Amino acid sequence: MQIDPQTLSPARRYFLLISAVVPRPIAWVGTDNVEGGHNLAPFSFFNCLSASPPVLGIGFSPTESKPSKDSLANIRRTGELTVSIADLSLGDRLHESSAELPYGEDEFAATGLTPARGSVVSAPFVAEAPVAMECRLRQLIELGDTGSTMVLVDVLMLHIRDTLLDARGTIDPHRLKPLARLGGGRYASLGEIFRLPSYEQLPD
Repeated sequence: MQIDPQTLSPARRYFLLISAVVPRPIAWVGTDNVEGGHNLAPFSFFNCLSASPPVLGIGFSPTESKPSKDSLANIRRTGELTVSIADLSLGDRLHESSAELPYGEDEFAATGLTPARGSVVSAPFVAEAPVAMECRLRQLIELGDTGSTMVLVDVLMLHIRDTLLDARGTIDPHRLKPLARLGGGRYASLGEIFRLPSYEQLPD
């Protein structure tokens, strides 16, 4: 079967792509609202794009009910944000934070999460998250005239739970237990973790 994405409706194209590109990590984005409150929302069009310099990419897509995402409006205004990584224990509250609340309502308060302040940017991160990153806007890329935007951000500071690091100073995925996004409202854990034969000689 061949499918030309241009022949699909925006909704059908969206659901087909998110069910094909799986699993996706989730950026739990924290920003500051105009009135001084906080905003928190998850985005699964997200990944690490560069290590030197450390750069993350987050994709923002409009919806019929909200043509401009609150998080994106805050990033445009302040140039600052945080990205928290949720583990399986935080799945319900991550999903709750995706609700489209009126601008200015605090998702931290609505979900019972704790806003933590970092040392570089003013935007809050999720204190309960095992990993969080303080970030600053590098570049905004408008993707055509549909309102979709790619945001590139520099990672300025990492906050990592001490118990996650292994002997090599990297994060042990068994301890992290990150939450991943699939299509159709589905989420996933890492499941089986294994090495390909060509990597079997490397230490754990």
